Amino acid sequence: MKKDLCILLVVMLLLIFLPEDIQSCDSITVKSPIILGSHLTATCTVSKTLCRGLEEEEFQFQWKLDNEFIPSTQYVQPFKNSTIVTFSKFSKTSAMLSCYITGVNKQLQLIDRKYIKAGYPPSPPSNLTCLLDLTSYFLKCAWQFGRDPLIDTNVTLLSIKLNNSCEIPDENKVDVNIIENKTSGLIQRDHFNPYKKLALWVTAVNALGSAASPVLCLVPAYEVKLDPPITNKATASVQSCVRIQWERGKKGSFIRSQEYQLRYRREEEKKWTEPLDIVGTLQETELCGLLSARMYHLQLRSIRATKTGEWSEWGPETLIMTLESAPIGKLETWWTQKESKEGLPRKILLMWKELRREDANALFVWYIVKISSGRDVIVCNTTALNCSFPAPKGVIRATIWAYNMAGHSQGTEIVFLQKAGEAVSSIRVSSKNSNSLYVTWVPKLSAIGYIIEWCKTSSNPDCEINWKKEPEGSSTSVLNDNVEPYQRYTVRLYPLYKEYVGSPVSADVYSIQRAPDKAPKLTLIRAAKTEVELSWKPVPMESLHGFLTGYTIFWTDPTGNEQYMDLKDSSGGYVIRNLEPLTVYKVVLRISSSGGSTTGTVMTIHTTLFDAMEVSVLIGILSLACVMIFVVVFILYIMKHERVKNRFWPSIPDPANSSMGKWDSVEQEKPRLAFNTKDVNQIITSDITILDGLAVKKPTTLELSKNSPFLKQDYSQKCNGQSQFTMENINTLKSYVNVADTVQYAKVISGGYREQSPPSSLYVRSDSTQPLLGDASPSPKNYENMWFHCHSQEDSVFFMEEQSQTDFPLLQALKIQYEGEAFS
Repeated sequence: MKKDLCILLVVMLLLIFLPEDIQSCDSITVKSPIILGSHLTATCTVSKTLCRGLEEEEFQFQWKLDNEFIPSTQYVQPFKNSTIVTFSKFSKTSAMLSCYITGVNKQLQLIDRKYIKAGYPPSPPSNLTCLLDLTSYFLKCAWQFGRDPLIDTNVTLLSIKLNNSCEIPDENKVDVNIIENKTSGLIQRDHFNPYKKLALWVTAVNALGSAASPVLCLVPAYEVKLDPPITNKATASVQSCVRIQWERGKKGSFIRSQEYQLRYRREEEKKWTEPLDIVGTLQETELCGLLSARMYHLQLRSIRATKTGEWSEWGPETLIMTLESAPIGKLETWWTQKESKEGLPRKILLMWKELRREDANALFVWYIVKISSGRDVIVCNTTALNCSFPAPKGVIRATIWAYNMAGHSQGTEIVFLQKAGEAVSSIRVSSKNSNSLYVTWVPKLSAIGYIIEWCKTSSNPDCEINWKKEPEGSSTSVLNDNVEPYQRYTVRLYPLYKEYVGSPVSADVYSIQRAPDKAPKLTLIRAAKTEVELSWKPVPMESLHGFLTGYTIFWTDPTGNEQYMDLKDSSGGYVIRNLEPLTVYKVVLRISSSGGSTTGTVMTIHTTLFDAMEVSVLIGILSLACVMIFVVVFILYIMKHERVKNRFWPSIPDPANSSMGKWDSVEQEKPRLAFNTKDVNQIITSDITILDGLAVKKPTTLELSKNSPFLKQDYSQKCNGQSQFTMENINTLKSYVNVADTVQYAKVISGGYREQSPPSSLYVRSDSTQPLLGDASPSPKNYENMWFHCHSQEDSVFFMEEQSQTDFPLLQALKIQYEGEAFS
């Protein structure tokens, strides 16, 4: 306590003895805050006695609002040390007002500044509502604040407990409650009794004024917002009616007295109907007046029966399908006659428009078509929108019905009138957008209506027909159904008269065009010396995507020189002429339509050296030359048959019939080791097979006679009895005996002729028992029969005496050496 008293005394002494230059010598006097847009006056005063240095100096005042100087016309200087500035309408919500002075030195000196705020007094809060939260048991209140005061404003939620009436006594205590923000607040449970009245109001206070909302008097337990009802069951009771059953929401289940509202909408709609009040205390109701065979969405909400508090939120949606009913109304029909073969009845295509959903009264509708031909015949029972049937001669009318599970509609009669009436004078079809067409025509005064047909143009004559009926006096129509971009359509217009149908007038159109998908593929038909013929197949109608304007064919030679030809017609071929012979050209075809052009692939072609006529003449000359050559060769072959035969198929000499026996002996002519191959008839002996053993191992004559198959019985005995043979005995031996078996005594192998396998010549003794006819003496030569060789000397196939060599001329060219020496 003493310490605080000391501090207070020190502060008082400082204020008493404060120097004069420490005290403020200037000030601004102004009112703030003010009402926005009101009059404002501010005064700036300078005390010369307190501000040293200004006693004798002259100075002037200047004002500044924020960063802008105020014009001198807005302020006055009634005294030398003061000035007054005036604002007739202050339009800023906040601003800084500053006062300056300038002396002889023209320097600007700040005297003082004030912060000014502008706004409005608070408006009374409105629409005060309070709801009892059944979870936290707080009373939640909300209100609307009105215009923003733009300055600091204090908002207070006040409440007071009441007994029975809503009069507020002065002696009662007022409770100040929690404010969440300027538009809502909470009243805690200890500030009210749920089943007794409570008065509430909201006050707002700021520097410019104050305001209060009207007093709200309520019983908190009645001010509740219930949970939405829960739908238990929804069923279609009778045609166009549904029955709905529900139960209370969880939070408000203890409140027995509640009222409900119902709203609904069709599945294809987005807007709900106005809420319908449900009369009655039962938790079910029946809703009628709905359309048949439609899906509906239903919702319920609830409130206390006293209509206090708020309606609950709308409950979850419930789906229900109403029952079907019989179709109503007549069908809109049209027909066309298809071409038929001769002798067959005409074929009628009957078409009709689908019933509206409101008239069909079902999800699925069937159609029955009946004709009268002596008796009633049902020709179609279908869900489609057309019926094709043969109409026998005399049938001019048909009847059609629509039916569903609940019943059928009234019959619609169709009369097949002749289509030979007067046609409209002209028709014009254009594109409205990529999926619709615009049709205009000159109307007929006597026509009672018009039928417009359109179908996709294609190579297939049968197309899906779309049609539309226009009333009397019409001259325009928009076609929206089944119109695709880049497709060609044929549109026909029929005027309708009372007794007949007018002839059609047609036009072709595209809703939008573009270039064809592809160009035709070129095919080479023929290539000549100076021209080529090309062909191509037309592009299908579905791939053109626009009206065909023609083809352009380009061809380029090896030097890069390009030429082209425009073909305005739709022909499928072209002949390129005046080309260079034996030259390679590149050819390409471009197709053009009203929507653009498309170029095909490049094709390479070759011109020929000769024309077809030249080739024919050349082939004829060559054929004639070949025939003449063949004739000459054939004649030469006949004349030189032997020479040709020996040239290509030479004869192989037979040693037995050769002329070697006439050669000179070795004594007369010395054998030549080297000789010409043309001698001996071009036959070269390359090997000699010796049948008897060589001198290295020579069997005796006795052993030879025992093993030899040639000497048997008497001949062997004679050989054994004779101890020695002489050359004279051999020469003088005249008798001989031929054996039955053929015995090989020599084999000569020749060299192969021209890579052929060389033949081998076998020399055998004769198996004949008759004397040889070619010799006067029956005795054979010593090289012809081996049985004469039975002697005591060394055995050999050939005797080496000079006489033997002279008898065998072939050996004149051979020299045989024993003891391993070479021979030739």
